[in-house]
Amino acid sequence: MATIRQLADNEVPEAARDLVERVKRREKRVFGIDTLSNVWRSMTHHPEYMRASWERSRATMQRGDVPPLVKEMVASAVSIVNACDY
Repeated sequence: MATIRQLADNEVPEAARDLVERVKRREKRVFGIDTLSNVWRSMTHHPEYMRASWERSRATMQRGDVPPLVKEMVASAVSIVNACDY
């Protein structure tokens, strides 16, 4: 199984640094976590892909009838049902 080396904060490309801070602020506000999750950290190798994923995530997680935490729980449940390793 291929792995992606997780970049340390000081290794994140300049093009991704602002986005990393935005993601961290959102994760702190919504989920109460202080660190960048491995999913986001693995994308720092490709800032353009990270930005596209961030925009998709923001559109999906917009407030509405279903709170963001419930949306994340549904995504986790789908991953479990599909035997996703991560």
